[in-house]
Order: sequence, then structure tokens, then C-alpha cells
Amino acid sequence: MATHEALDEAMNARRLALRLRWRDVSNAAGVSYETLRGIRRGDYKPTELTARGLDDALQWAPGSTLAVLNGGAPVTLEEQAGEERSSTRSAASPDLAEELGLAQRLLASTVRELRLSPAEVDEVWRRVRLEIEQDHMATDEDDSGRSGGQGRAV
Repeated sequence: MATHEALDEAMNARRLALRLRWRDVSNAAGVSYETLRGIRRGDYKPTELTARGLDDALQWAPGSTLAVLNGGAPVTLEEQAGEERSSTRSAASPDLAEELGLAQRLLASTVRELRLSPAEVDEVWRRVRLEIEQDHMATDEDDSGRSGGQGRAV
């Protein structure tokens, strides 16, 4: 699937979930209906400002539109808030959602420079995500061991 098709599919699913019309999305994103249609068709690639407007209109976490264009998946604001609430990690260390979001944005910003294919992007993201998740699981195990199995004070 082409990147614009993946973005169109993700945007359409989110638009329907939010019960919005395409005109509602374009107005909320601050772009014309024709520009939005062009982005969905792959005629235009959104600028960073337009992508941020689409993130806002679709209630996605910042960077989601560009992440989809680079082979990733969008994160809704609800998912992001839920991950932040459930996090029990210390303030000195980034939580899993924050670190994954940062990694996703970093990958999105370097994909074009590295000229990776969608399959290569998927494989890089799979490996990065696995490494980050394993690192967080190991840290969580270390933390519970230090606290005598009583869990962590929040």
C-alpha cells in the first residue's frame, strides 16, 4: 500500500470514529477541502504545519500524520492520555509511550533522508519498538526488585 493510501485509510477511519465530514476535517486542520483531497489522493505531501493541523483535527498525537506517511501508525490523544495515566515510571526517565513517540518522530524525520522503502521502515520500526519495550520491561523488573516487590510509589 502506498503511503498516501495508508494515510487516507487512517484518516478516514478516524474521521468516521469522530463522526466528522471531510469538510469538518479540512476546516479544523486549517486547509482547503481541495488541499485535503489532494493529500488523500497523494497529489500533495503535507507540510509539517499542515500535518500538525491534521493531527489536531483528527485528535491524533503530534507527529501521527507524518508517522503514517513513513509507515507507522497514528496515536489518538485518548491512547496517549491513557498511556500517560497508566505509566508508573519515574519523572527522570521517559515513559514507554513518550519514548516510542520520540522514536517514531525521529524515524519519520530520517526516513526520507535514508530513502528507506516502506518494508524497510516497517522492519526498522519493529526492531526499535521491540528494543525500547524490552528495555522498559527490564527497567520495570529492576525497579520492582529494588522495592522488595511492593511496587513503586508514584
